[in-house]
Amino acid sequence: MNDISLVLIGIKTSLISKKGQCLVKPKNPLVAFKLLRLLYLEGFILSYIYDKFDKSIIVYHNYYKNKPIINILNIYNKASFPIYLRYEDLISIHKFGVDMLVLSTSKGLKPHYMCIKERLGGRLICYIR
Repeated sequence: MNDISLVLIGIKTSLISKKGQCLVKPKNPLVAFKLLRLLYLEGFILSYIYDKFDKSIIVYHNYYKNKPIINILNIYNKASFPIYLRYEDLISIHKFGVDMLVLSTSKGLKPHYMCIKERLGGRLICYIR
């Protein structure tokens, strides 16, 4: 399992169990930081802290009126069945009012609206609502 999937599964598990935080131990924290920074900038998580002694990351969920901001988190980051979306696909999906798709592009992890703005396609990582 890669580090992006590990972080997403940790967040999803803690949301299901209604915990306000989750602890993940990625092998390569730099990859996890890129995803967490994106989720932080989009307002889906409140913050994250790296413990360099334990080599773990604590992720704190963001809440609005005592409900988590993330209602649905679908993970599509599977090596056995990758889903690639072209720029044209993203335009047609964006018309339906999708909340946020995270894609792995040649320029790093990006939300779908940034991919449309930069005319990029990429591999689908997750869907967040």
